[in-house]
Amino acid sequence: MLKIRNNLLSFLFLMLVSVAFAQQQQQSGNPSPQKKEEKKESKYNSPLLNGLMLGVDLYNPVANLFGQKYGNYEASLELNLYNRFFPIWEIGIGRANNRPEDMNFTYVGKPALFNRIGLNYNFQYNNDGPGYFYIGLRYGFSSFKYDVTNITLESPYWGTTYNESIVGQSSNAQWIEALGGIRVRLYKDLMMGWTVRYKWLLKNQTNEFSTPWFIPGYGNKGSVLGITYSIYYKFPLKKKKTTDSKTEKVPSK
Repeated sequence: MLKIRNNLLSFLFLMLVSVAFAQQQQQSGNPSPQKKEEKKESKYNSPLLNGLMLGVDLYNPVANLFGQKYGNYEASLELNLYNRFFPIWEIGIGRANNRPEDMNFTYVGKPALFNRIGLNYNFQYNNDGPGYFYIGLRYGFSSFKYDVTNITLESPYWGTTYNESIVGQSSNAQWIEALGGIRVRLYKDLMMGWTVRYKWLLKNQTNEFSTPWFIPGYGNKGSVLGITYSIYYKFPLKKKKTTDSKTEKVPSK
């Protein structure tokens, strides 16, 4: 009796395995239609390459017109990624010919090139409004030459004054800037904006008899704050897609 029951169970087990195997083969041979995967919506309203932006700073040139005797003349080029990230390159020329207040010398900084590279971040990247607020970081560097002239020295013993000069000095500097700014659209792809910058001087070469007073790209060495006011123009990298209106054909009678 036990033998018959074992044979029956073995037969039923083999039948179940055979049915399951045959069903599996049928499903693999005729797969059921799958639903098309829905296209995942992007969290950005703007394309990856959303434009190339050229900017020119107007703050220092205007300040020079009102008597400032030093400054940076600069332009910027930045790539707009998703209207959120803006890798940027700032390049310009800095120069100085100034006698600082309460100082006994005239500082003459020869025109010298400077560079800054960094990134801006737009908090309102999905907002197509007239403007936006952003923050950014910069790394700047410059090599330059300068003279220290008209150094007024007094001799208390003789009661006289005389002038000296230290010329042909060379230096270089590196620094970091953290900034916040606002940009506002003036007309179509034309924008204007302000930035306020806080600067950390990382390295500055000093000389035996002098130290730089003005650093191209950094500014007055004694000030850690800087301001720019710039005009920007955006060059689109992709043409906007235009939808052509479809015309329905009227059936002929």
